[in-house]
Amino acid sequence: MAENKTSLTVIVIEADNLRIAGLPADTEINPYVKAFLVPGRTFKYRTKTIPKTKTPVFLEKFTITDLVPSDMDDKAAIEFQIYSSHNVTRRHLVGMSSIYLSNLCELENGLADLTIMPETVYRLHQGDIRISGCYQPVAGKIVFNVLEARNLPRVSLLGAINPYVKVEMYVNGIRQDKHKTKVRQNTQDPVWNHPCVFEINRENPKLLGHAFVFQLIHKDMMMGVQKLGQVELGWYSHGEQLDHWYDIMEHPHRPTDYWHPVIKTSKIGS
Repeated sequence: MAENKTSLTVIVIEADNLRIAGLPADTEINPYVKAFLVPGRTFKYRTKTIPKTKTPVFLEKFTITDLVPSDMDDKAAIEFQIYSSHNVTRRHLVGMSSIYLSNLCELENGLADLTIMPETVYRLHQGDIRISGCYQPVAGKIVFNVLEARNLPRVSLLGAINPYVKVEMYVNGIRQDKHKTKVRQNTQDPVWNHPCVFEINRENPKLLGHAFVFQLIHKDMMMGVQKLGQVELGWYSHGEQLDHWYDIMEHPHRPTDYWHPVIKTSKIGS
């Protein structure tokens, strides 16, 4: 019996705050988007190039036809790559992102906000986590709220994930304090709303030498604990993690929350 076929229409709307990793912030960008159906790359599409802008508006529509149920498994996704064209033969890969086909039905009004990451980061991407931070120098505290996560990978033999977050404060490389959220059972989109209060030294108001590490961990009875990845906030962070830290430090007493990609790292420690 032949499989029922369907189609999927995608509109590439816009991008914002584009930058090329490793190049000066004022580097000119002439962006365009390439889209692929993965795995296999059986379909591809390319938008037009928008010259000299870091906030391009594309408004281009394409349709993926003849999709069958076997194309819609847990690994099937649309991968988006943003390039900057500089002449006929030269281009830079600005960044990449993707969305699983299995998650499309959960989108509100069919809209998805995707985080564009450098290729080296994207290949290690393990979902996203939303963190709020508030620096309270008068009280001698910094307060983080581990709010939620989304699109976490399934890791157990049964395809489930039971995530929690361990938050650690390091001062000059030495761990000084830690917090843990509760474990959320069998969800790729956990919500914690867990506050973590750290006492800080008022004699070091810039928090030099401080690093706050958010480790996202899966726990089950068969495999024990397995580290999915982490986010690190501090003066030695990079990209949006550094942007978030700067906002926290420059606007004390005002909570500031960001979504951060969870980046896969080494095995879990103690």
